[in-house]
Amino acid sequence: MSLLKRLWISVVVAMGVVLAGAFAVSVLTARSYFEQQLQAQASDGAVSLALSMSQQSKDAATAELLVTALFDGGHYRLIRFTDASGRVVVERSQPDVGEGVPEWLPAVLPMHIRPGQAQVSDGWRQVGLITVEAAQGYAYRSLLRGVLQLGSLMLAIGLFWAMGVSALLRWVRQPLAEMAEQAEAIGAGQFRVLKEPKVAELQSMARALNHMSDRVRTLFAEQAGRIAELRDEGSRDPGTGLFNRACFNGELRRVLSDASVPPAGCLGMLRIADLAALNQHLGRARTDEWLVAVADALQGSLPALDDVSLARVGGAEFGVVLPGVVLDDARKLFERALSAVAALDLQVDGAHALRMNAAVVTYRHDEQPGVALARVDSALMRAESAGVLIAETDGASLPIPVPGEGAWKALLEGALVCHEFSLVGYPVLAVDGSLVHREFMLRLPMQGGAGTLTAGQFMPAAVRVGLASACDLEALRLGIAKLLDSPDPVAINVAPRSLIEPDFLDRLDVLLATAGSAAARIAVEVSERGLDANLAGLEALAEVLARHGAQLGIEHFGRQLAALPRLYAIRLAYLKLDGSFVAGLHENAGHQRLVKAIVDVARGLNVAVYAEQVHSAEEWAAAASLGVSGMTGPEASRRLAG
Repeated sequence: MSLLKRLWISVVVAMGVVLAGAFAVSVLTARSYFEQQLQAQASDGAVSLALSMSQQSKDAATAELLVTALFDGGHYRLIRFTDASGRVVVERSQPDVGEGVPEWLPAVLPMHIRPGQAQVSDGWRQVGLITVEAAQGYAYRSLLRGVLQLGSLMLAIGLFWAMGVSALLRWVRQPLAEMAEQAEAIGAGQFRVLKEPKVAELQSMARALNHMSDRVRTLFAEQAGRIAELRDEGSRDPGTGLFNRACFNGELRRVLSDASVPPAGCLGMLRIADLAALNQHLGRARTDEWLVAVADALQGSLPALDDVSLARVGGAEFGVVLPGVVLDDARKLFERALSAVAALDLQVDGAHALRMNAAVVTYRHDEQPGVALARVDSALMRAESAGVLIAETDGASLPIPVPGEGAWKALLEGALVCHEFSLVGYPVLAVDGSLVHREFMLRLPMQGGAGTLTAGQFMPAAVRVGLASACDLEALRLGIAKLLDSPDPVAINVAPRSLIEPDFLDRLDVLLATAGSAAARIAVEVSERGLDANLAGLEALAEVLARHGAQLGIEHFGRQLAALPRLYAIRLAYLKLDGSFVAGLHENAGHQRLVKAIVDVARGLNVAVYAEQVHSAEEWAAAASLGVSGMTGPEASRRLAG
């Protein structure tokens, strides 16, 4: 039992005792008053009748007349006249029953009233005795009316008092509940500021909680900053701030194996010519400054897409991954990048200028990263010899996209209406090999058996034509159907863009309601990429999922570490580390420190951390040793199949 409830019961009991005591005292006082009044009535009646009879003749007829007159004119139970020898001369009596008086009232509150007596005399001679008993029925009726009125008043006072005490305790309980919620929220990583209550005794406590919330928020922000520094140490080139070679290789491996990205694209390499000579003429410090300028020029010339990766892979080399970009567009991008570099004023006494050679090749999904790098390196050597940009395909047939937005829209709308989409699942395994859940992604079979489009192929088009949220809802519908066929938990990917689409969350709410209790076995994943502009939608999504017991996860996590403080406020079930941080994890000390820091923070918030794109047993073991609790990727599929 809570302290406030005990306090409420104590106050109510005390209040009841006080009111019951006041009620009892009032009733007993009223009974005493009635006893006195009835006693006086009986005495006065006896004296008055005795005086009248003393002044009249003493015959029986006169005595009877006087007794009858007094009896009929007052409220008396008994009037008796006895002579000097004690013989009853005249007696009048009636039942002493009060109309409407319950039987229990005289039993509970009996009135003890002595009869009134007076002597009848004839001169100095005593001739008789008058005995008068007052009727109690009228007094009991009055007492009953008073008891009911007083009881009603006391009950009303008691109810209002109880309501007032309840309201007072609720007023006190509200800030206490808010402080308890704030303490729980701090433990869950939600740093709300509590308005100081008007209760003076609670203001200092609320002030201390607010101070603690601010302090913990600051600590988390500092920790997020340190994690970002660790990420930059392990994945950024210290001179230019671009990705380093290890991170570039990880990004390349990810786009070549991740089914959620476009299955084809372009890989490019740019190399500075005569960097050694330039370094000799300018000096190391100034050459580093010019390299930073080159990096800025390259970044400015490339499209601001989430999956585009620009890295400094060597002292004089820059690499670019362009998922979903066709060769002609990639050629134009590299020509613009070369022009941006050429526009830099890097003349040294008019003798040296900073020049770059470039090559770009296409790649295909599931191609080995080493093969793709070897092809682009060969093309770059030929570009250096020819002095021109080399852009070439590997000669293999690439997936042909549906031409034009109109055709994409017609294709996707038709597939949605006819429910032509299907799901393909990938296992997420715990470190011990048990199944955590199956992550399902949409597939769209082409007509005529021409193949199957992956989400990486049609989702960019779906975003452009405004059908991304409809595709996501179709994936969720199919995922819920999977729950009925298998007891395995499922995870469905949702595009960040869908979170701000009209009616998406309402329709998702209805879908989850149809799943009933099975909704607790479904998780909705949102990519970290593009999440910055949709954090408000993510919070609304978390509320919808919480109503049905579903889980929320963030996939491809690791780039936007600055968003960690805001992500703390959302009750996440898990984070999936981006595959670029997992590639070669057993050999990359910088990425190991980063993963360990993220796992430590997530563990404190009761958030699980899974690793994406685990390709080897060595990467699995390294991630497990750092506290990662689940794995997905080719190694997980091999272990589940084995």
